[in-house]
Amino acid sequence: MDNSAKTKGHDLGIPDARRSVLWLLIAMTTLSIVALFLLSLSYFKSLDQETAQTRLSLYQRSLNDTLKRFQHLPFVLARDEQVIATLEGQSTQLLNHRLASFSDEAELEAIYLMDKTGLVLSSSNFKDQISFVGQNYGFRPYFTKALAGERGNYFGVGATTGRPGFFVSEPVYNKSGEPFGVIAIKLDASELQETWERGGEDVLATDPNGIVVLASNRNWLYGTTKPLTEEQLQHIKNTKQFGGVQFTDIGWTQVAPNNVELGESDFITASAAADHLDWRVQYLLSDGRAYERAFLTTIVFGSAISILVGIAAYTRSKRIEAALLTSQKDRDRLRTANKELETAQQELARKSKLAALGQLSASVVHELGQPISALKNYLAAEEISGESKSKSALPKLAGVVDRMDNITKELRFFTKPGDTALEAVVLVDVINSALELMKHDFKAASIEIQVEQLSPDVAVMANRLRLEQVLVNLLRNSLSSLQEAGQTELKIAVFAQGGNAYIKVADSGIGFGERTLSDLQEPFHTTKASGDGMGLGLSIATAIVKEHGGQMSARNLVSGGSEFAISLPLITLKAEK
Repeated sequence: MDNSAKTKGHDLGIPDARRSVLWLLIAMTTLSIVALFLLSLSYFKSLDQETAQTRLSLYQRSLNDTLKRFQHLPFVLARDEQVIATLEGQSTQLLNHRLASFSDEAELEAIYLMDKTGLVLSSSNFKDQISFVGQNYGFRPYFTKALAGERGNYFGVGATTGRPGFFVSEPVYNKSGEPFGVIAIKLDASELQETWERGGEDVLATDPNGIVVLASNRNWLYGTTKPLTEEQLQHIKNTKQFGGVQFTDIGWTQVAPNNVELGESDFITASAAADHLDWRVQYLLSDGRAYERAFLTTIVFGSAISILVGIAAYTRSKRIEAALLTSQKDRDRLRTANKELETAQQELARKSKLAALGQLSASVVHELGQPISALKNYLAAEEISGESKSKSALPKLAGVVDRMDNITKELRFFTKPGDTALEAVVLVDVINSALELMKHDFKAASIEIQVEQLSPDVAVMANRLRLEQVLVNLLRNSLSSLQEAGQTELKIAVFAQGGNAYIKVADSGIGFGERTLSDLQEPFHTTKASGDGMGLGLSIATAIVKEHGGQMSARNLVSGGSEFAISLPLITLKAEK
């Protein structure tokens, strides 16, 4: 028994250990896959950062080239004799045509000359319906800067045309070396804007105030990347830099040096300063590309890792399973041997009880049989003679003798082995004989016997007297149960089914509660009052049924009471004949 307990504990330990190893492998594989994903994401983000930096340099160069391309032209024109002569009072017609030819050749939007008040005296677009001639741009910063003797670079929406452009200005000096006019050119910004849009990438340029002045996405154009102060707004209004544009926040949030959120999207960004206007060029690359490639890499290599771990775990499991199978077989053999030993011990104890009971019953029956018979005879003689002085004592003495006789009846089952020869027995005859023996008891207790099913051709190979003993015992138990419960219904059935013959005895008595059939079959186990029996009936009945190759079962009925069933191997009477 100790070995069995140790074996069971060992069985429980091994699966726990295997589960622990399995969870450890799952945890390590999961951590490896997570680490792989994070490393892949970091690697692909670094690649995207390099890509963004490379693409940024191209857009930065295109903007710088556009702004630098005509930086020299205002300087050259400011020293042109025709320009100086016009400021000194010469007719503007000659200069208008001259500037128009320069503008067409250089593909500029306009070239124009202003006096020291900002009034346009001559312009290349003098023939256009919307001409700069006669307009005053003295409020523009590029004019005031040039009049102060410096080159002016400026971006703004044209106050006359409403089109955005780059403005470059130079001072025009008189003979005494003082600025007395300004020559300026306007480059159309729409061409560069369209070039960026066609590129299909996310790029934008912002001025020092954080206003988007160029963008590949028109929805971002003239939006702000940071809030504008009242001072900045007033300056923009005074210089009319953006005309009547209403500024809106494009949802720019710098979450890290190289990462921004723009609206609901996340981007990897690279930025650089332009050579002019204090602008910054920002190149944006969606970080979704890095996540997609990281996920794909993780799926591919993670699957490979999982497969390798799975193969290793499967191989290891098979080796352990083979070892466990061998060990399990040994444990099964040991467990079976322990169970057989336990069963043998129980059976030996049971047989020892029955052997002792047989010796005891033989002695008791022998010693009590003759005195009880003598007592019965004396009582019968007293009743017949009528000479007894105490008439009331005779029934009491008779009752005591009957109780003593009931006790010794059960003991006779052990002392009287009976005829062991088997013969074809019709179960209906057995039932009728048992009922005949018990009819006076049932009549005295007013018990109603209901025969539900009594098949006359159901026969078995048995010792008839032994089977009658079994039936009498079951009927006596039912009688006792009915009397205790105050009930009067008893049902008997005999039928054949599936190669077996069945006898069922059901009553509406008190049942047997929580006890099992094994408890009821145990020798000396009884629920009767002292003197009504020794609890040997069911033990004897079960032994007789087993001797005949049958089985006995019992159950409590839902409606109350109990049912005992006996099954025996069925035979056909024709075959016996």
